[in-house]
Amino acid sequence: MSVTFRKGSIFRKSAAGTATMLAATLSLGLSGTASGDVEQRNQPPEVSPAEFTPIEKRYWNEPRLREILGNPVDTEYDVNGMSYREFQYGWMYHTEDTGAHEVHGAISDRYEALGRHATYGVPTTDERTTPDEVGRYNHFVGTDAIGTASIYWTPETGAHGVWGPPRQFWAKNGYERGRLDYPTSDTADTAEGDGVYTHFRGEDHAGASVYWSPETGAHSVRGTIRRLWLNLGAETSWLGYPESNEYSVPGGRRSDFEGGYVYWNASTGEATAHRY
Repeated sequence: MSVTFRKGSIFRKSAAGTATMLAATLSLGLSGTASGDVEQRNQPPEVSPAEFTPIEKRYWNEPRLREILGNPVDTEYDVNGMSYREFQYGWMYHTEDTGAHEVHGAISDRYEALGRHATYGVPTTDERTTPDEVGRYNHFVGTDAIGTASIYWTPETGAHGVWGPPRQFWAKNGYERGRLDYPTSDTADTAEGDGVYTHFRGEDHAGASVYWSPETGAHSVRGTIRRLWLNLGAETSWLGYPESNEYSVPGGRRSDFEGGYVYWNASTGEATAHRY
């Protein structure tokens, strides 16, 4: 792996020509030199704007971006064509394919906790507001292991990462505007490691999940049917993985599983599990 510092060094030259180590500004906010020069951290690098990196170009040309991210706290790194830089309140990334994008706040915190670019790849959007104006999100390029990824946040659900088949299913069914609503968990491997799942808030906040396995594909389980299935042990129970989404039947609703089905009675509001 090739790692280099942008501009070839973590040093910047002050106006007087004194070398000032950028890292020394991290905790001080100001960097003093032996000659008494003081370099403000929130000032652009003393190079021609034509020499700015794509990250520097966006950062120094967009006051709102500087307000969101705060000051740089480290130098810019270039790793095999991917550039990134840490700021007080988030990160900026750049590749030729994705352009330069920021991640900040609670989504940035979750991105870091999940492994940042090593797990989710680089961001392909800045943080955006969801169409319902309740939440915020970033999309990410993902990796070969997980495919395209996203992190969604609301004040009620917090920030959660969604990737792979559950994300594809969720996207196909309207993202947060569909019956699944917002994610309430990160996408994760199932207990035995042969599938993946994501939990969602669900329609009317009744709870929903998307489970996927190579044999069954991705299907959603919602509401009372989901609660019974989870109480029985979810995919580790005799029911196994879902083989259908919930659908209407006379007198109620039903979801099919590998080992049986769960029927919800509209008259009683109760769900019962049945073997094939």
